Amino acid sequence: MDDGLGLRGVIPPLAGADYLARDPAATACIIRYGLQGEIVVNTKTYNQPMEGISQLSEFQIANIINYINSAWGNNYGYVSVPEVRQRLAACAQND
Repeated sequence: MDDGLGLRGVIPPLAGADYLARDPAATACIIRYGLQGEIVVNTKTYNQPMEGISQLSEFQIANIINYINSAWGNNYGYVSVPEVRQRLAACAQND
């Protein structure tokens, strides 16, 4: 949602999300490849599949992550394009 709070019980928040704060660069895999299965965000469990957006470039993914990392009061740091590239290579190997 526009405020980063997600949709209660269905879509997890991006604002203040401990799941993202633990490893901001890992978000690259979710953006590119999507996410299946349960995740816990701020002590709440979510189990809604998230579609990936495979056509986004590494640069675009880095920009999205950096927006998320600094929006809605988040302060998760900066992620570089090489970091995104490295994460995408690692998560593609784990598929």
